[in-house]
Amino acid sequence: MDIYLLCFVLFVGCSMATPTPLDGHKFCMCTTCFGKWIPKTSFYKHMQADFIQRNVSIRPKFEFSEDVYREPKLHQPLYDGSSVTLMEAITKHFYAFSIHNGMSKGALSDILQNEKNTLPAPNILPGTYAEAKKLIQHLLMPLKKYEVCINDCLIFKDRHAETDHCPKCLEPRRQNGRSRKSFTYMPLGPRLARWFGTQNLCHLLHSGKVSVSGTLEDFTDGELYKSWFQEGGIFEKCEEHLCVPLSLFTDGVNPNKHMSTQKSMWPIILTWINLPVRIRQHFGPMLLMGIIPSGKNGSEPKSMEPYFEILTEELLALCECPMRAAYCDAPVTVKVALLQFLCDIPAFSKVLHLSGQAALRSCPYCQEVGHYCHHLRKTIHLSNRSFLPVKDKLRGSDGFGLKERDSNIPQPYTFQEERKQRQVYDSLPNITQKKKHQKETGLKGTYSFMKLPYHDRVKQMQPDGMHTIADFISHLMDMLTGSHDTTAVRKCEKSFNRFPEIWIPDRNEDVQTQPPSADPRTKSKGSRKRKSMTENENLEIPLPGTPWSLSKQQIKTADERASSIIYSTLYDITPGPHFTKPWTLRTMSSKIQFVTSGALGWCIKGFLPMKQEDTLFRMLAIIQRIVTPTLKEGDLPSLQRDVHAALTMFERDFPLSMQNLVTHLMHHIVDGFRAYGPLYGRWLFAYERANGWITRQCLKKGAEESTVMETYAIYDWCMYMVLSQRFVPSEIRKPPLAVAIEDAKQPPMVCSPSKSMKKPLTGEMKIHMRNFYERSMKMNILSFEESVREVVRCQAKDVKLYASSVSSKKNGSLVRVHSSAQEHLYGKIKVFLEHNVNCSLQTWAIVDVFDTVTTSHRVCHISEKHIFQRLVHVNLLEEPAVYAKKDGGMDILNVGHLYM
Repeated sequence: MDIYLLCFVLFVGCSMATPTPLDGHKFCMCTTCFGKWIPKTSFYKHMQADFIQRNVSIRPKFEFSEDVYREPKLHQPLYDGSSVTLMEAITKHFYAFSIHNGMSKGALSDILQNEKNTLPAPNILPGTYAEAKKLIQHLLMPLKKYEVCINDCLIFKDRHAETDHCPKCLEPRRQNGRSRKSFTYMPLGPRLARWFGTQNLCHLLHSGKVSVSGTLEDFTDGELYKSWFQEGGIFEKCEEHLCVPLSLFTDGVNPNKHMSTQKSMWPIILTWINLPVRIRQHFGPMLLMGIIPSGKNGSEPKSMEPYFEILTEELLALCECPMRAAYCDAPVTVKVALLQFLCDIPAFSKVLHLSGQAALRSCPYCQEVGHYCHHLRKTIHLSNRSFLPVKDKLRGSDGFGLKERDSNIPQPYTFQEERKQRQVYDSLPNITQKKKHQKETGLKGTYSFMKLPYHDRVKQMQPDGMHTIADFISHLMDMLTGSHDTTAVRKCEKSFNRFPEIWIPDRNEDVQTQPPSADPRTKSKGSRKRKSMTENENLEIPLPGTPWSLSKQQIKTADERASSIIYSTLYDITPGPHFTKPWTLRTMSSKIQFVTSGALGWCIKGFLPMKQEDTLFRMLAIIQRIVTPTLKEGDLPSLQRDVHAALTMFERDFPLSMQNLVTHLMHHIVDGFRAYGPLYGRWLFAYERANGWITRQCLKKGAEESTVMETYAIYDWCMYMVLSQRFVPSEIRKPPLAVAIEDAKQPPMVCSPSKSMKKPLTGEMKIHMRNFYERSMKMNILSFEESVREVVRCQAKDVKLYASSVSSKKNGSLVRVHSSAQEHLYGKIKVFLEHNVNCSLQTWAIVDVFDTVTTSHRVCHISEKHIFQRLVHVNLLEEPAVYAKKDGGMDILNVGHLYM
């Protein structure tokens, strides 16, 4: 009877500990099992068995309490009568120190000392950086510093305390009593405990995003993410907010301003996949684990395995970790798993031990074998037809490099096959046999992350869309301008019996095959002389034109067109001669936007033969479709079919020098949409910005990695203060992360009202508004204001779409108006209006509509004459137009059908 009585008491206690938002579920929470949820039907049996086995609750391994932020010392006023506390002052200064590029500790000390002297005396503001950091040292996340072998053989841990030399290379561990190389690591466990132990941060995990059935907007909408929570998955029968799926990013960066000074260090960054995409793509919520130091003389580290082994050991320890959740004020079991790898191809090669991008077996997603072209001196991939349906006519058509019909089907390695091949590689006795095995399989050997019981490389690594598409566009621009139009390209086409009109006359080959001299020295000089003679002869004899490159006059015209384009505020591009000066497209995003805005197609329209132009415009159209942030599941089969067909025709109509790994990976990008979601949730742009912050913090030469990690500990604490809303940055310099947090907690502010007075509505405006509310918004009008207020700036659809005001002429004021009819209406925003209906603020715009004339199936031409004004709700305003003035009107480039 005593046991049953105690079980009843425990049941009551567990029921009281159940969080309110989860009431009504078919589970009860047990406080003696790390917060595990037990079905109500078997709860009594569970409590009885659990009490017999263990009558005390196990304390969490990592604990965090918000009480440390309530210390009276930190909340003292700076001086008598001050409204600013010590905590607020320190946070403001450290926030400015950590987000500004390269602000030194000495500069912060000078600022603190000047402000301390300015404030009334006595005051408690710290006067130096060291004093300020000492006050918040207990609030910062701990850092662990390891000694490392100079050759990256191993990391010296506790078991190596008595070791003075590396057991593998026998290099000394220290020199002159100091460590020769070190690695600073910030553990993951304390940071997760802080996240779950903070009330406001837990809200972000419990605030589920609104998903539309059949729509892919993020990685979490893909089949792979959903499979983790299904039967047999990694997080089976576990609440989503108690799971921490992580993705890993690493890439080599050079902190020096000049590439002539070599320095290669590799930051290790983890991202919490469960967080909303608008929050997790900021460096603040990202988890910088450490920075792998460079090798000798700034070269790349010889091995990354010892550093990844540190991370792997902690991940194994955190597979099921007890923590206290502030959201329900109870212990919970948190499951942590590294389930995604986001890297470029060179980083994948180092992290997951794969062949490089120049190898014959360079594709990490299928067992395709490339062809080495001796003329181009590189591997080309001629397997585009393998991705088509088996009975597709293009599989057997003419014009391809390989004349026989392609009957192959791409097949990836299975998990068991790959593991077996890697073990064979490790068992081979010498480096020669290992290189041969790598050449045949594309795999190098085992690596640290294979110790994770849930690791599956084929499923957990995805193609890098950012570098793939940006590199393809760069190669495409070089092809159009003739930068890569060399004799090697023409000889390659001749060897595959393609495009005979561009072949080089045979006399050039006669010069290259002259007999060498007998004297070795003369041979060397003679070879250089013959090479020079060949190059001069090629310059003297004009090469035949190619159907894929532009003439000098066409390139000049394309530059003039590119310089006349007017972009909206959504784009990072600035007009310029992008064809002759490719550095004007400075960033990868600008290259992608140059295609998606329709600018590239408009600049070269009419210059290529009809066959090449149609194929090229197909390619540009699929790039537009691939990079869209939202995909419909029903559209995926047609998208995959169109991409595979366009890439196949691109191989047929353009030089084989374009058929590199970049082109091949585009097949795998589109095939992975159903499993991984759209590219928007997997872009590496956010990680590149994080690497930019790291490089700008490298002020102390010679110890960059440790210095950055010390600064990052402060930055991490400042971002925690912003995320938990203990610190709100000023409106003057509010970071995007603070804006994203506010948007996650409440609906975004749509407009900023001006100081102008309200204006009465006209009768026509009243009728139009009432019809829109009742028909389009399906709203029963309860209260309808008879006046409107002008607004200065509108922020609609979660992005800064429009930067126009009443008298503004900035880019972005020309917009497309959504219409139920088929015609395209374009207009210029004259003024924004704010209207109150049913106690809800709605934003409208008065638009001067232009006369629209469609002159071509690929270009929408409008005149600059206003034909009427229209009152338009902001929900009916589409993205601002990208246009160019031409023939007294404007050509609209981003109409959506430019490449169709």
